[in-house]
Amino acid sequence: MPAAVVGAVVWFVASSGGGSDTPRLGADVANVINAFSQGQPGTLTTRYEGQPPPGLPPDLPTYPGAKVVSSIAQISGDDASYLVVYDTRDARDNVAAHFNGALGADPWQIDGGQDGGESTLHQFSKIDDSNVTGLVLVAESKDGKLTTIIESVQITSGAKDRKPTPVAARDNRPLPDGFPGDVPSYGGATLIESAYQKMAGAKSFAVSFITKDDASGVLDFYRDKLRGTKLNVTDGDASQSGLEDAEAIQFSDDKSQLTGAVTVGKFAEDASYTRIDVQVRVAKAASTP
Repeated sequence: MPAAVVGAVVWFVASSGGGSDTPRLGADVANVINAFSQGQPGTLTTRYEGQPPPGLPPDLPTYPGAKVVSSIAQISGDDASYLVVYDTRDARDNVAAHFNGALGADPWQIDGGQDGGESTLHQFSKIDDSNVTGLVLVAESKDGKLTTIIESVQITSGAKDRKPTPVAARDNRPLPDGFPGDVPSYGGATLIESAYQKMAGAKSFAVSFITKDDASGVLDFYRDKLRGTKLNVTDGDASQSGLEDAEAIQFSDDKSQLTGAVTVGKFAEDASYTRIDVQVRVAKAASTP
């Protein structure tokens, strides 16, 4: 079971159950989706609203009448992962009992589980196909008015016959709000992914671009532009990057309030493109007594 999936479910179990249905769907579900979406470079994640993702196994047990809130298809190499969030007004115990029966019947089998005061978890696999594994989390709000179902399934080699979306057709995503102006975007590149996180005393950003330009030229651009904004630039460590032929630089201001790194390498979906991963951390200035 991928760590991102387990982490998303653990997060939901720990945090779900606010007194209102709407905040739980608006915040908790969004965080589960975001946690599932965090992949290594080369992982293609597509989110769908109000519908299951294409490629989801048609015989996968679901709960009758449950409404799809959001879903994700995630492709990593030849492997495929799917996550679907549903909600229903039926009681959590009834929903959990349904999945206990459906997943305990051929061709499915339950491999493990957990049952608590507010949630039930089933981990399952397919008897006749060892490549298919998954889990279902059923959780209810504190007031018992809403039951949310988080169902994920992983299929080894499930994407080997997939026809990828042409790179040229990718939409250009917007930069996250608050992204520092001292860190430039690469001219003409397409922004394909972005993320941000607020922490005590700091904000972190991660953005990824693709371009047809050569990787070394991209790094030269960032060296010049970052130094032009009075940032200190040094060679970085690209050994932890998942990009092929990765190179990196790192940068910071004199007070280390703005720090970050730029990593470039071959784009996994089309090696004729260069992928640019930019990570930035902005710390709040210390207050003067």
